Amino acid sequence: METVKKCSDKSFVYLSMLWLIEGIVVGFGAILPGVSGGALCVAFGMYRPIIETVNGLREGIKKNGKMLGIFIIGVIIGFVGLSKLASWLLEKNAVVITCMFVGFILGTIPELWHDSGEKGRNRNSYISMILGFLVMMVILILLKTSFSLNISPGISGYLLCGALWGLSFIVPGLSSSSLLLFFGLYQPMLEGISSFNFAVLIPLLFGLIICVLLLSKGVGYAYKKYYSAVSHGVLGIIVATAIMIVPLSDDINIAVKGIFIIIGAVISYIMTRICDSLRNKTSQP
Repeated sequence: METVKKCSDKSFVYLSMLWLIEGIVVGFGAILPGVSGGALCVAFGMYRPIIETVNGLREGIKKNGKMLGIFIIGVIIGFVGLSKLASWLLEKNAVVITCMFVGFILGTIPELWHDSGEKGRNRNSYISMILGFLVMMVILILLKTSFSLNISPGISGYLLCGALWGLSFIVPGLSSSSLLLFFGLYQPMLEGISSFNFAVLIPLLFGLIICVLLLSKGVGYAYKKYYSAVSHGVLGIIVATAIMIVPLSDDINIAVKGIFIIIGAVISYIMTRICDSLRNKTSQP
């Protein structure tokens, strides 16, 4: 019995490290234009626990508290701590970095397909998946072809930034960074985050929290009432997102893009398999 407990404790340490890494990837990815933090949360299996915890704080913390606590620390590290690195990488080679994140999303699709079928599949499930895919494709195409609209940086502008971040976490596949580029707020926001400017960070955080609190209850209810249809719809959204964020620039050979997408997919697939294995070990009595 003691050996099993030691094995379980060791597995939890490894699992915690993976949660932290996943959080860093989500926080870092959320900064990149075209990449959705919500899509990455879904991909790494954190979306539903977040929604559950926001909707029922006491039960959610009891069930998911340790996991989400470690994950959120990782998100903060990736979002705030690596913002300068994100800015530098985007200047050096945004195409390669985006391809890696496309791979991260694609590598988790087998696990997402399995999870979405937990309560069975029916005709509505497939219809929802197709609709989710088509609607997100239309939205992202419209965003890519939209004209920029500049909004002056300031408290109201950074509140909007936070609200868009929150929206991108609640609506998987929606990239807040892309929207902020259209509004002309992306660069000043990134500079404010990297310099730890509280005039930027405080309204940003406030807008994010308000948006998540307002929208999460509806999403949580939908999951409880229509799990199969909602989870398949989200899966369709994720696939559309992965397709639409693939860089079309001719600066880099398509084979090189493919290599980095495959690398990202292999890494995320291995991470999800390891997480499943460690969760099984830590759940042993």
